[in-house]
Amino acid sequence: MKNLSTKAFTLIELLVVIAIIAILAAILFPVFAQAKLAAKKTASLSNVKQIALGEIIYQTDSDDAFVLYVGGNLNDPNFDVLQSSGNFWPGLVAPYVKSTNLFVDPAVGDVDRIWTGGPNTNWANQGWYPGYGYNYQFLSPFYGDNTGIYSLSRNESASIKPAETVLFVNSQMWWSLSGDKRGFNAVNAPGTGPLLLPSNNGYTWTWDGANYESDWYALADSTTPGGHYTSTADFQSYNHGANVTWVDGHAKYTTDGAITAGTDYGSSTSASNGGYGARIVDITKYLWSLDGTTNDLTL
Repeated sequence: MKNLSTKAFTLIELLVVIAIIAILAAILFPVFAQAKLAAKKTASLSNVKQIALGEIIYQTDSDDAFVLYVGGNLNDPNFDVLQSSGNFWPGLVAPYVKSTNLFVDPAVGDVDRIWTGGPNTNWANQGWYPGYGYNYQFLSPFYGDNTGIYSLSRNESASIKPAETVLFVNSQMWWSLSGDKRGFNAVNAPGTGPLLLPSNNGYTWTWDGANYESDWYALADSTTPGGHYTSTADFQSYNHGANVTWVDGHAKYTTDGAITAGTDYGSSTSASNGGYGARIVDITKYLWSLDGTTNDLTL
């Protein structure tokens, strides 16, 4: 009878194979992660483009006026900001888009599970925490009179450079109570802090009663490690850039340096300029104002 021998892998051979697999995994996994992020960025760009097209259709129904940031009196005791958030721009634009799921930024997702249902789903999803913020300070700025605080809708015809004026951009705010990050429906334009506060005419959103949401600054300091966040563009999730839709309707990925053109963002800290971070230094390069001025900020 012929003897049959079975050849098996030695321990060294198995270890070599395992080591090779581990090396390949270490090489490929980051590539897969980058590919996944790139896909999310593309989906986000599509989202913000469709939102902008919905807003433009809204304009055609409103004599070319930009969508109101908020359709109501913020000082009205019956106006509950959260429960009335269908009156904010996402609720006003919603009838003009195919799905309110467009308001979710794919790269950030739903970190607080606010999209999973429940009694607050409507305001949380559509009105208050969308993944895209509106350039409301210049397109629908706050104004106040003896009856309350409102938003003014500016006309698209006021834009001198519609292809170079921000309409919507990825937004992010730090939720100071829990430390979580969420999207927000407003993006305070970079560099406007020193112009707006402490002026009583500069109605803006603040997030913790102390730090102004327009603290756009690139350098971390001991006061706020990490810098440049609070309802601004979602730089971190998109490798220091954001998806932007412009007033003329086109959309593109834009770096943080380009978004903050005309400001001293690159060298500012949270302590700069009276504690407001960046300031506007060259209005001719600034991408947020409709008419090349900051007059609208003092209505």
